[in-house]
Amino acid sequence: MKPLAGVRVVVTRAASQSAEWVAAFRRAGAEVAALPLLEILPPANPAELAAAADLARRAPFDWWVFTSANAVRAFLPLLSPEVPRSALCAAVGPATEEALEAAGIGVDCRPATDRSHAEGLVRALAPRVAGKRVLVPLAEDARPTMVDGLQRAGAEVLPVVAYRKTMPADAGAQAARLFASPPWGWVTVTSPRLARHLRRVLGERWHEGRSTLRAASIGPRTSAALRDLGLDPAAQAVEPSAAGLVAAVVAAHR
Repeated sequence: MKPLAGVRVVVTRAASQSAEWVAAFRRAGAEVAALPLLEILPPANPAELAAAADLARRAPFDWWVFTSANAVRAFLPLLSPEVPRSALCAAVGPATEEALEAAGIGVDCRPATDRSHAEGLVRALAPRVAGKRVLVPLAEDARPTMVDGLQRAGAEVLPVVAYRKTMPADAGAQAARLFASPPWGWVTVTSPRLARHLRRVLGERWHEGRSTLRAASIGPRTSAALRDLGLDPAAQAVEPSAAGLVAAVVAAHR
């Protein structure tokens, strides 16, 4: 019998990014329901991103630094039809690296571990960027960790907003259907923002149902966000990936 046979798991990733995660839990036998709590949108000022892409085609940046797969998918198409390989590339974690490789771009720097932490990538890049020109496409609400760290290392950094994130308009109605009454079972939470969105869509029902909600967290920052909201995660992935989260849920469910 598969390890999660008959177990319901609600996957909360953006609809455009959930297929791998849904498939991974289904392979383990889970009954999977999708509740997208995130929607990826173009930046409020797309002209700035287009200008950065034009600059990347013409100017000799030494590094392109990507802190998410979303940034890769938002930025690289603007370089089409051919992506110029005029700079070294850095990726914060496995998902970002896979997105770059899918576009035919190899990765020249990654964190010393396989964890998707901006701090780890800053440490890996710091000895290599002094005096270098670095382009960093990022989320509208990105933490300053990457830009500040690279600047402290002596890099000339150009940050540009590549995308923004919001909650889908129908998330509340879908949450009401999926969490109509306790017990609520397993739900994946793969970022601090998703933790906050989950709390928001559940509204007053959060207080009555969270004791039966088993949150599967992607990593320490997300677990800390869940605890700030009054919910201890029931599982935390060792590796920040779909396979890692499935493994954590399997281990916790046994």
